[in-house]
Amino acid sequence: MYSCLIRGATLIDGSGGEPCRKDVALAGDRIGAVGADLKLRAAQVIEGGGLVLSPGFIDIHGHSDMTLFRHPLLESKLFQGVTTEVTGNCGLGLFPVRHGGEEELARYLTIHDFTLPPEGITWHDFSGYGERVTECGLALNVAPLVGHAALRMAAMGMDDRAPTATERERMVQLLAKALTQGAWGMSTGLIYPPGSYALTGELVALAQVLHRYDALYTSHIRSESEGLFTAIEEAIALGVASGARLQISHLKALGNSNFGRGGELLEKLAAARREGVDIGADQYPYDASATTLTAVVPPWAHAGGVGCLLERLADPLLQKKLHAEINGEIARREGADGIMVTGCHGEPNRGLSGKTVAHLAHLWNCSPAEVVIRLIREEEGKVGAIFFSMAERDVRTILADPLVAVGSDGHGLHSVLDGAEATHPRSYGTFPRVLGHYVREEKLLPLTTAVHKMTLLPARRLGCLDRGLVAPGYVADLLLFDPETVGETATYTAPHCLATGVRHLLVAGRPVLRDGVVTGERPGRVLKKTDMRMLS
Repeated sequence: MYSCLIRGATLIDGSGGEPCRKDVALAGDRIGAVGADLKLRAAQVIEGGGLVLSPGFIDIHGHSDMTLFRHPLLESKLFQGVTTEVTGNCGLGLFPVRHGGEEELARYLTIHDFTLPPEGITWHDFSGYGERVTECGLALNVAPLVGHAALRMAAMGMDDRAPTATERERMVQLLAKALTQGAWGMSTGLIYPPGSYALTGELVALAQVLHRYDALYTSHIRSESEGLFTAIEEAIALGVASGARLQISHLKALGNSNFGRGGELLEKLAAARREGVDIGADQYPYDASATTLTAVVPPWAHAGGVGCLLERLADPLLQKKLHAEINGEIARREGADGIMVTGCHGEPNRGLSGKTVAHLAHLWNCSPAEVVIRLIREEEGKVGAIFFSMAERDVRTILADPLVAVGSDGHGLHSVLDGAEATHPRSYGTFPRVLGHYVREEKLLPLTTAVHKMTLLPARRLGCLDRGLVAPGYVADLLLFDPETVGETATYTAPHCLATGVRHLLVAGRPVLRDGVVTGERPGRVLKKTDMRMLS
């Protein structure tokens, strides 16, 4: 007897092929049979009439490692149909950790909005981190990458310099150890210190290790605004030199100097593929980005860690230089009226979340740079921002490319417990927004293509061979959604609104959503590349 039979749904299997009416039978955590009108006995039957059955979505660029210690069910992702999330993106990882460096990494990660367990960082490698996360009891799977920032800090701290030969070798060894333990690859965040201090040669050496292990190199590239195309060329050159499989994170054309150049970006990647470079990309379907407000502070001010950053921001002798460079970066991001502050927790700033930097500059009668410096100092670096600096036409152009995967760049949040805080709606709406707005309403791309961009495409980019497709032997991470009602309800002004239309969600054959209600089941795992079962 099968454990579950899903009957009468329209199957979109993730391959990009045409929809068809098929039944799917589950044998525990795997798909046992797929066929028309299966006459099989099953312990449970799910009627799928009027619904689409697809693989669970794979969020190839998520940041729920920032929130899973406080929200292990990751509810905002469940209602989007996500069953696996790739974490450790943008270089922001939780391992490796040198002995004695736990507090340094913890303080660094808190300015990037990470919530750590009450006891802080107690692990030092991928295995220890995975064990601690497993204790939380996950609803969905996470597939961690090694964060280059953590890797560099473990070898040489927050120094603004090239590594010595010994330090570089230490990074190589630490990366190899993490990959041997099951990490899926490495990410870089080349706009964030200490990643921004790394020269291309350092990255090539690490990417060569990834190539040896057939692991993915993902990159928040060195610039997404004025230096965008130079940064893309650096990534391509790194691929040529290392042979590594590359993934450009949250592909975008940021700033008015790049408006309308989305097609050029896609052609750059296509040209590199024609030359033999294995390069892909992902994207979230919004015209605003979000990150820490410290991103507009020049990299040199971050050298030495958070404590040194706060000291420099308070140094009267550095104010003229800081103001000039911060105001310059704000201008490149479309100005102070396009930056919305998020994540203010201390007094007296708690009520400022959701206000723009321009509004605060007017309120406080000061320059935008002074607003940034004041908030970062008073919040000890723990303040975020949403940046409205992209053109909708470029979002559409990039989204229409069938080779660009969908990734949220968002957190797993709770709509009630987190509801008072301004945040980016992508944490609640990324995948349903594509299906509802861009597929059903705008008809920008076919439903089958959209599902492929959320399932088999990211699975293959990651190197995960037993997820992303509805076929016998594949893991039973499955989604049933209503194509007529699926969509996002979250907005920039009301972001904590759950998506609609996802009816059933199964992780390893167990329901985490049933009839649109969270079941409380916790079948999620920390996936290890080394444990992946190859299909015969």
